[in-house]
Amino acid sequence: MTFPVRSVLAGLALLCAPGCVDLRVGQPIPKEQVQEVREGFTTRDRVLTLFGSPLRKVPNEDGEIWVYRYMDGERTCQELVITFTGDAVSTVVYH
Repeated sequence: MTFPVRSVLAGLALLCAPGCVDLRVGQPIPKEQVQEVREGFTTRDRVLTLFGSPLRKVPNEDGEIWVYRYMDGERTCQELVITFTGDAVSTVVYH
């Protein structure tokens, strides 16, 4: 076996070892805070205060889309997608 192949296999073995790797992504997204976001009223600054920096920012023709995601490595997966037009929230999708 060549060195790179052994390195890849060793890396995969570590990823598969239970309890050795933390597969969490992001921070929990409290439903109560999501309910504070109002389309047409909530500003970017308020969203930053509520949720911090997004995992991803995507420009669109009217403004920007911010994506927040939380996964605990087990069963919990939350996603919050907020679209801004100008400085105000235009749509909120949470699941």
